[in-house]
Amino acid sequence: MMKEKAFIHCFSTNNHYYVYDVNTNSILRINKEIYVKLNEHTDIETLLDDKIVQMREQGFLRSNNPLIKIEHPLTDTLKSQLENNVELLILQVTQNCNFRCEYCVYSGSYVNRVHSKKRMSLETAKKAVDFYYNHCKNTKSAQIGFYGGEPLLEIELIKEIVEYSKILFRGKEIIFNMTTNASLLDDDKIDFLATNNFNLTISLDGPENVQNSGRKFAGSLSGTYQVVIDNIAKIEERHPEYIKNISFNAVLGTDSNFLDSSNYFTFDYRPNNLVTAVNVSDKDAIDPIMYSDEFRLNYFYEVFKSYLWGLDRIEEQDVSKLVRSYIKTIKTDIHDRLQLNTIRTIKCHPSGPCLAGVNRLFVTVEGDFFPCERVNETSKAYNIGNLDEGFWYDKSYELLNIGKLTERECRECWAINFCNCCAAGIEEGDKLSRKKRLEKCKSNKHVVEERLKEYCTLREYGCKFED
Repeated sequence: MMKEKAFIHCFSTNNHYYVYDVNTNSILRINKEIYVKLNEHTDIETLLDDKIVQMREQGFLRSNNPLIKIEHPLTDTLKSQLENNVELLILQVTQNCNFRCEYCVYSGSYVNRVHSKKRMSLETAKKAVDFYYNHCKNTKSAQIGFYGGEPLLEIELIKEIVEYSKILFRGKEIIFNMTTNASLLDDDKIDFLATNNFNLTISLDGPENVQNSGRKFAGSLSGTYQVVIDNIAKIEERHPEYIKNISFNAVLGTDSNFLDSSNYFTFDYRPNNLVTAVNVSDKDAIDPIMYSDEFRLNYFYEVFKSYLWGLDRIEEQDVSKLVRSYIKTIKTDIHDRLQLNTIRTIKCHPSGPCLAGVNRLFVTVEGDFFPCERVNETSKAYNIGNLDEGFWYDKSYELLNIGKLTERECRECWAINFCNCCAAGIEEGDKLSRKKRLEKCKSNKHVVEERLKEYCTLREYGCKFED
């Protein structure tokens, strides 16, 4: 007779011991004695401890169901979602850029396309907007983003599409988005963006030494900082109210000084504007991405300060703007998923993939469909349709049900409810790779365990994630 093994994961903080019960999606605080027993003996029926028996009577510490089918819960509704609920259209208006940033995914350092002279025609752009119009019937608002390369290289196309969209979507709120390096802004472009209330994100990595080390002009490879700063000043001069809504995005380059960028955005330059920060992408990178010990020390010191802010021990302005979202990430990745109180049923799936084509429909200059702008455009594994044929539903189903690549491992994975692994970065040629997915799974489980420890530690000290 096969012995029953509890489907659990044990972990500890500096102060307490915990068990995560996968079947009930619950974290239970336990004492050290129970922790040792559960950690060393997965054959639950051999453990007759009163506390363990009580937990079993309450429905915890049950075994995994070997008959569970790995299938995303929204599989049956995906076609309807694609037909009616596409949330965001992203138009790749050009593959060209007037910058050459070493860490860019199109720099040649990644398994992806490189910058080219390809640009979207007006006919293709209008056709994409028409397609979006017919597939966002149930959304409260329409959202259109313009993407490159550098999208302002195609400002005349963007102007025509904005006017075309305003007429087509008359009666429905329409929101325009753009991320730009800001080097091409002039009075005319600034007036156009402000008048149409674009959600504008400007790529700026930090002070002059940091910006110029990572972001250089194509051709001359000269620094870009002063041009960008001067153009931002023009926005403030012409539209002082509009500039308050502009956000900045900083890429934390491996050779940059974190403290320089942190102090710049937190205290020196436009401290009231929103700033987001991302590390150099490791998806599809040809060479490993390595940060220095000094960078990591400074970065995680600021993360520690964000903990203190979350515990009301220090004020928000004392925390680096580059890490203020850290607590929110723990809330989103751990707290909010625990609140779902997911009881494991006969069907389940890792929580990582989005609804491919619904959440973000990325249309390339040639009219091909991809689930977002972050996947490798050169791989057919991610191509989910085109403007001539519409959605290829089978491809969207495959990306949504990425867990089927590793069905046995996903079925037995304790971290399945916290998985952030989508299909990006696991391609080999034009196929998705089981081997690469398993490599991502390994690192993902490590991240999940660390997040669980952070979450429980913060709660121990009084952090109220409900607030």
